[in-house]
Amino acid sequence: SGLRINSAADDASGMAIADSLRSQASTLGQAISNGNDALGILQTADKAMDEQLKILDTIKTKATQAAQDGQSLKTRTMLQADINRLMEELDNIANTTSFNGKQLLSGNFINQEFQIGASSNQTVKTTIGATQSSKIGLTRFETGGRISESGEVQFTLKNYYGIDDFKFPKVEISTSAGTGLGALADEINKNADKTGVRATFTVETRGMGAVREGTTSDDFTINGVKIGKVEYKDGDSNGALVAAINSVKDTTGVEASIDENGKLLLTSREGRGIKIEGDIGRGAFINPNMKENYGRLSLVKNDGKDILISGTGLTATGFGVNSFISQASVSLRESKGQIDANVADAMGFNSVDKGNILGGNFSSVSSYMSSAGSGFSSGSGFSVGSGKNYSTGFANVVVVSAISQMSAVYNISAGSGFSSQSGLSQFATMKTSVGNTLGVKDETAGVTTLKGAMAVMDIAETAITNLDQIRADIGSVQNQITSTINNITVTQVNVKSAESQIRDVDFAAESANYSKANILAQSGSYAMAKR
Repeated sequence: SGLRINSAADDASGMAIADSLRSQASTLGQAISNGNDALGILQTADKAMDEQLKILDTIKTKATQAAQDGQSLKTRTMLQADINRLMEELDNIANTTSFNGKQLLSGNFINQEFQIGASSNQTVKTTIGATQSSKIGLTRFETGGRISESGEVQFTLKNYYGIDDFKFPKVEISTSAGTGLGALADEINKNADKTGVRATFTVETRGMGAVREGTTSDDFTINGVKIGKVEYKDGDSNGALVAAINSVKDTTGVEASIDENGKLLLTSREGRGIKIEGDIGRGAFINPNMKENYGRLSLVKNDGKDILISGTGLTATGFGVNSFISQASVSLRESKGQIDANVADAMGFNSVDKGNILGGNFSSVSSYMSSAGSGFSSGSGFSVGSGKNYSTGFANVVVVSAISQMSAVYNISAGSGFSSQSGLSQFATMKTSVGNTLGVKDETAGVTTLKGAMAVMDIAETAITNLDQIRADIGSVQNQITSTINNITVTQVNVKSAESQIRDVDFAAESANYSKANILAQSGSYAMAKR
């Protein structure tokens, strides 16, 4: 048989050891096969995610292409259509990548075990995260309330990586050069590689209606720089108002323009505040509470977790206790569809926070119209009781803070948003739609707006990071399994060798013994023959 041990009687203890070693060697052989199956699964998932990463790179590139005002709504819509198709293919890969009928990228491949040892529970575990567009790219957007007062800020990010706090240098929020949210955003962005938080700002003051004929006062001033008396026409058709403001923009840091709706738009180029003193004229329709405006600060974090803030003077950042902070975590898929008003506000789409659009407390629309600077008071031609209606430029802009006279009529509560469908009149005879607390329509999808394109860039970057993290985990497990396979392959060879030494015949020794015995036998026969 070629075996030293053919039955227990030959070597009882040796047979027991040999049988145990044979079992171990056979089990290790199957463990090697299991490990190779695990490698096949992980490599399949890894290659699929490599293709998904290429898709995300393309999405980010297209979002970057849309993030410039050389694009029209038409071309941005085309880019968004491309992005939507790419997202569909990304989800298709996630939902169809499988191994032996098991879905790998759907989020169900969790804590899967592979036996890679000779004894039970000698396993390696692996998890492959979900890679659908609804599960990746989760990005945190937070935007503080509009800042209406100056002050000094000491800004601290709490537990920015779950452990440490990060304290930023003090920043002055004012109308002076080198101050304001622009300076604070610069400090935050300098340390974005450490904290994971980036900042942008919006400092804009926009008229509530299209510009009408008017005159500024002799003491009309922006950020302490006197502009003086300016006579302007409807829509600022003569360019007088915009030209006068822009003539000192290098000193004030404030640039004027007329937007697509004919409204006056004042923009701080450096992020310092905008402070209007004197009278800009009722035709500009500047909300009285917007005459001193330090803007809104927006923060972005690429992990979807809450951004924790502490410090002093936080009211001057819009993130104080009493500030209206808009916040939302948005996935890649959510950036494909229509962005609702709350998410848009958290992304910083609006220069005025949704809790402060009207900027004051009025018991009725009539009392608001009677307030100074509303554009409807005596002398404007639209005062209460004039019998005239004003129906331009006020759709989707008013949030009622105190509505004791209106709640009974319109059945709406404090803070509710409403939009005019018939034009705002001194009698407030309007149809209202309640529920849009922003007072603005939902934003259009994805990259069809400039800020939307910027947001999609952030979300795509987060999604790329998410996939890289999943792939890194898979790569680590692959290396672990490869090392294990190499180890148990050597172990199997040695175990088989040990078992052979016990069970099998030692051919060299037995051949020597046979030769010796044969020689002795022949010698004996020869000796007997001589006698």
